Amino acid sequence: MKRILVANSKGGSGKTLTTVNIAAGLAHKGHRVCVVDADQQLSAKKWAKRRPAYCPRVDCVQWPKDMIEMPKLPKKTEFAIIDSAGGLEVAQEKPLFEGVDFLIVPVMASLFDELATRTFLRSLAEIKRIKKDKITILPVGARIDLRRKDTDLLAEFMEKNKFPLHTNITERAVYPSLARDGLSVFDHSQAQYVALQAQWATILETLVGT
Repeated sequence: MKRILVANSKGGSGKTLTTVNIAAGLAHKGHRVCVVDADQQLSAKKWAKRRPAYCPRVDCVQWPKDMIEMPKLPKKTEFAIIDSAGGLEVAQEKPLFEGVDFLIVPVMASLFDELATRTFLRSLAEIKRIKKDKITILPVGARIDLRRKDTDLLAEFMEKNKFPLHTNITERAVYPSLARDGLSVFDHSQAQYVALQAQWATILETLVGT
């Protein structure tokens, strides 16, 4: 089983939308996926409960704040995707990193988000699995407008700080609209959704290993 942690100390960076779309994308590829909701708002869990029966199944379990180890997952789970809370403090949330294979870090194109993300990424140095290069870190541009200069500045900033962006996910009003019904961009086959699905392809390929 592969463990994926979606995290950033900066609130509002799109962690939950990143989590549920990756989960749905992997499920559409035929994988058994379980979202682990470690955010007290339980947004991912609410999304999973609203997910229609006709969509590929995505399981979800809650990770209570006072629980040190990951909760029990459904049998035959292939991917566990942990949706962390906003304002994550690495020193206090080390259990989230146990056994993690991939760390996905959504970051928006703004100075405040860039600086907060840099501080977060630097704080990861104290995590043993990071020190031993056992966790692959994948920074992802979130809610990106490709027409704006801020997008280029974000890419330059991340490259300069030795954490180049793995991909960019553009801002679309469709994401929260779909999430309201437990859906993702992978649950529709119209052209506009297929174009958005392509933005996630690099991440999914990296996670699956192809």
